Amino acid sequence: MLRNFALHDENLEDKQVGTFSYNTETKQFSMTLDATIPLSDLPLTLEGFAYRKLFSLSHEEVLRFIRGRICPPGRHNIREILADNDLPEYDEFGLLMITMARCGKDGLYLIENTEASKRI
Repeated sequence: MLRNFALHDENLEDKQVGTFSYNTETKQFSMTLDATIPLSDLPLTLEGFAYRKLFSLSHEEVLRFIRGRICPPGRHNIREILADNDLPEYDEFGLLMITMARCGKDGLYLIENTEASKRI
């Protein structure tokens, strides 16, 4: 099943800055950025991609973005974090869903598009 999300930035008055998808069967991520947003308005976590004119990100690029937003697998108390959040094992998508991609680095967050996810 494909899960679809809108990527928003609270620092841009909650404007949608891109889309994010995760295929639960293949465990593949994808993300697109809105190419019309001025480079100077994007958070640093996305600015580098836009600067290189990368508006459609590969699985590896999205995974790198995600890993900068979640607890690393080597964190000293990762077992407790996983158990507290009912995750049986380390799972980037599961950890990302706990916070809906929010972190202290920027104002980005995800909103699931449940209608689009149901259709696909």
